[in-house]
Formats: sequence, C-alpha cells, structure tokens
Amino acid sequence: MALNPAGVLVWFVCASWVIRVTSHLDRGTDATVVVAGITLVVLLQLPISLPGRRWVPRGVLLAAQAVCNYLPLLITPQAWWTGASAFVAGSVLLVVRGPLAWPLFVLISALEGVTGVLLGREPVDVYHMSVAPITLGLMLYGLSHLADLLARVRQERGELAARAEEVERLRLWRHTRGLLLTGLSTIEELAERARRHEGEAARELTAQALTVARRTLDRMRSLPASRAAVPSPLPAGDRPILRLATPVLVVVHLIFMGQAVFNATTGDAIGTRAGLALLPVTFGLQLWHLATARSGARPRHWAWTMALQALATYLPVALGGESGLIVSGFLGGLVLLHVAAPASWALCAVIVGVSLVDGVLRWDPVSGVYAGCSTLSVALAVYGLTRLAALVTELRRTRAQLVEMAALQERLKVGRDVHDLLGRGLTAITLHAELVLRLLGADPPRAAEQLARLAETARASAAEVTRLSGPRGHLSLAGELDSARAALESAGARVRVTADRVPAALDALLAVVLREAVTNVLRHSTPAECHIEVATEDGRVRLRVANDGVPYGPPEDGPQEDGPQEDGPRASGPQGDGLRASGSGLRNLRTRLQDAAGELVTERTPGRFELRADLPADHEILIP
Repeated sequence: MALNPAGVLVWFVCASWVIRVTSHLDRGTDATVVVAGITLVVLLQLPISLPGRRWVPRGVLLAAQAVCNYLPLLITPQAWWTGASAFVAGSVLLVVRGPLAWPLFVLISALEGVTGVLLGREPVDVYHMSVAPITLGLMLYGLSHLADLLARVRQERGELAARAEEVERLRLWRHTRGLLLTGLSTIEELAERARRHEGEAARELTAQALTVARRTLDRMRSLPASRAAVPSPLPAGDRPILRLATPVLVVVHLIFMGQAVFNATTGDAIGTRAGLALLPVTFGLQLWHLATARSGARPRHWAWTMALQALATYLPVALGGESGLIVSGFLGGLVLLHVAAPASWALCAVIVGVSLVDGVLRWDPVSGVYAGCSTLSVALAVYGLTRLAALVTELRRTRAQLVEMAALQERLKVGRDVHDLLGRGLTAITLHAELVLRLLGADPPRAAEQLARLAETARASAAEVTRLSGPRGHLSLAGELDSARAALESAGARVRVTADRVPAALDALLAVVLREAVTNVLRHSTPAECHIEVATEDGRVRLRVANDGVPYGPPEDGPQEDGPQEDGPRASGPQGDGLRASGSGLRNLRTRLQDAAGELVTERTPGRFELRADLPADHEILIP
C-alpha cells in the first residue's frame, strides 16, 4: 500500500508529540513548562522535516528547537524526562552537514543518559532517556528523507529528461555531421573528377556520386540507436540516503528488541518469559518480511507468516507479559506494507487499539495513550523506512528508464530536424547527378554545366553543415528565400517571390517550412515555374508555394491533408526512379505548425501542386 510520505511524516510527528507529553504527565510532577517546550519543538520540527520552500533557514529553526528543548531543563529539572531531545537529534542529522552531524547526534543521547544519572533516575529510566533520542531521531531522519526524496523525484524528472535530450541530440548531431561532411566531400571530389573526363569515365564517376548521395540521404534519415545507455548518475544527496536507509531500519529494530529484552529480564511473569523466548521468532519473521517488502513483492504464504508473527507478538500479552506490545508496532508496519487499503488501516487501528486498551487496563488512561501512540509511531516508522530503502533503489531504475525514453524521443526529433535542415542539399545533388547521366550522351555541354552545379551544391551544403553548430542551427526566412530561388533556378524553373515582413518569432519556423516545401518541389516534380508568396494580413501569416511540372494523374478536388506529392509515386524525368517518397517531410511540417497553432494544407490539380502554411502572427513559439 502506498501512503503519502508527507502524511506519514506528519502523523508520526504528532504521535511522537503525544508520546513525549504523556511520558511527562504520568510522573506526578508539574510538567507544564516541559510540555510547553515539547510543543514548541514539535511545531518547529514540521518546517524542518517537510519538503518545500522555507521562509526561515533550517539552521535558525534548529537553534530555536535547542533553546525551547533545554530551557525547561534549567527551569524545572525534576520534571525532565528527555523532553523533546529526540526531535533535536533528528533535526541535527537533517540540518548539520559533514562529519559533525553524527557526533552531535550521539552527544545528545549521551547527555540524556548523564542527565538521568545526575537527576537520580532509576536504571530503566536512564536507559529509556538514552535510547529515546536514538530511536526517535533515526526514525524522524528517515521519514523526513522519504518525503523530501519523493518531492525531489517530481522536480528532477523534467531536468533528467532535458539532460537526456541534450546528450542524445549532441551525440546524434556529431554522428550526422561527420556522415554528411564525409559524403559531401566524396561527392564533390567525384564531380570534379567527372568534369575532367568524358564518355564512360565521366558517366561512371557521376554514377558513383549519385550512389554516395542516395546512400548518405538514406543513412541520414535512419539515425542509429545509442550503443551505450545515456548516463543517469545518482545525485550526491541521495548517496548517503541509499547507504543509511537499511542500517537505520536495522538499528531501530535492534533498539526496540533490546528494550523488549530489558523489560523481560526485569519481570518474572510467565508471559514475560514467553515473550523473551519468542523474541527471536518475532525478529526473524520481521526481517524476512521487510526484505521481501523492499523488493516490492509479498513473500510466499505471507498471510500465514504474518499470522505466525502476530501469534508470537500477542501470546506473551495473553499470558500477562508486556514485551509483545513493545514490538507490536513492527507488526503494524508490516500490515501497512503488505495489506491493501482500506483493510490495512483497519488492521493497523486494531493493533494500536490493543496497545491502548492494554495500557489503560494495566496502568491508567495516560499510559494507555502513551502505549497506543508508541505502537502507531513505530508502525509508521517501519513502513516509511522500508519504503525509503526501496524508493531509492526504485528511483535509480526509474531515472534510467526516464533518460532512455527521453533519448528515444530526442532521436526522433533530431531525425526531423536533420531532414528539414539538410535534406534539400542532398536532394539537389541527386537531381543534378541524375540529370548529368541523362545528358552525357545527348548534350555534353549541358552535362558539364550540371556537373559544375553538382560540385558547387556539394561545397555549399558542406559549408552549411560546418556553419550549423547543431541540428537546431538558426535559419532565417530571408536567407531561405534566396536559397530557394537559387535552387529552383538551377533546376531550370522560373521563380517569382513576393514576401512581406513577418514577426521575428515566426521567422525560423517559416524558414524551415519553406526549405521543406522547396525540397518537395525538387524531389517530386519537374517545375517550369514556381511562385513563392509570404503574406501577413488580418493577424495571420501565410506562406504559399505553388509549382507546375507535377506528373499527370487523376485530378483531386479540394485541399488534402496528405497530397500525392507526399505519398504518391515520384515523378519520372531527371529524378524519377520509381521509388516512393517517405512522407516524413510534410508530416514533420504539419507537426511543427500544429505546435504553433497553425495548419498545413496541400492541394493538387492536374499538373500543379500547392502548399499553404497558415498560422497566427502573435503566437508565441514555446518550443524552438
């Protein structure tokens, strides 16, 4: 059963406050000052232990706790029975950093023991005064870290995902950059060699350049998966928690077992001796149940083994002993861990109620409240500390999964960005190479001209790859308009451009849309004329790219979500090879525009194709 860690902590602190107050009210002395000090310490404990923003530094709160705790000892020493020293001890572990924390923690416990001796307390009382700061302080330390750890998990998720995205983006960009530069350099070299040859030699070199271009384009679209997991290191603050979670849990159990042994050796009832004999059984079953709970699973036959532990706990009570009640909180913690709600709450309430009623019948109502709250606090501590140990391990596994998921998402984004930014250059190179192969025998001068353009395109694309520092490299609409005109004119098209000024926030997005639209024109048509229009009116920005030279097919009426240029067969002609387009380009654009509250529409009529992007002029681009 998963309980809210902050709620568990608050209930534990409240139960511990009742324990400390009732332990002083039952002594027959005026403990008003001590109780007031305990109450103030507990009120200061909540902002120290609970996660979240604090208006007062924790160091100041700890100093105030120490004053409120030890001042009543100076005013009314005879009414002092450890006060709220356990809360101060837990706060020391939470607030003090470095090697000084644990010596201070032990010093507080030792001071309580010395104080008990100086005040003439009984040996059993000196023992309780010494161990109370250790048990309650350790439990408070663990439960506070449980609440803080869970709050930090939520905060770190976004940071981890962002870190994984950047790691994966940089890794893939380095891979893609090297791939592109190598391919473009090879293409340029082959084109220059082809220009110096004629006939079959030039044809063979051009065919090699075309093969390299196609292979590079295919490899660029299929980005490789990471061979090594993206690192997700455990933050430094979690390492001591991971190291101490299990020891704290074991020490708390040993101290309570020691207290049960101590009480058993001072009594002579048959129930007391039975409790002492059954303690190894109780302790062994408890550790076995906790070990399986840490792995997130119930032990085999858990209902029977928990029933056996309940028998070992309450049989001594039925025979007149009290040692079983000391460890009954362990059973309550196991119920919260293994039994589903709401049955777990009901069973835990019964366990607490048994301790309360036994204390009332055995001693008095105040002692009954003390016993019931002691059982409740131990049950909450066992649950919280076990969950803490399991949560730290689970957190490491979750972080690794989170990082890998973010890396996978980023791999898809990088593929889209690389396609949008650099696909056009390789597409133009492919077109030039195919055209050269067709012209070599029929028109050698035009073939030579196309070879020169091929080499120039390869150089320009390599320069662009070098210029971009990453796949999110900046594009400008003005620069893309010039590049689009040059690319289309080099393919033999007449280009007409009309462009209004656009908001700066939309400049890069429209540049990406224009680049992919022109790549689409070059890849899937043989344009003789192309019109590019950028207009701003009525609070909206519209980009339109229209071209002819589309392969003839049955006319399709009206706008289409996915026009045939995205999914249909590629054109015959210079670029025709019977292959089908991947369709990723226009889908990428549609995704980008939807992120900016815009839309993408494609429309085909006989022999013509038109792409329109429409988006609000005042939309804020939250994701680049």
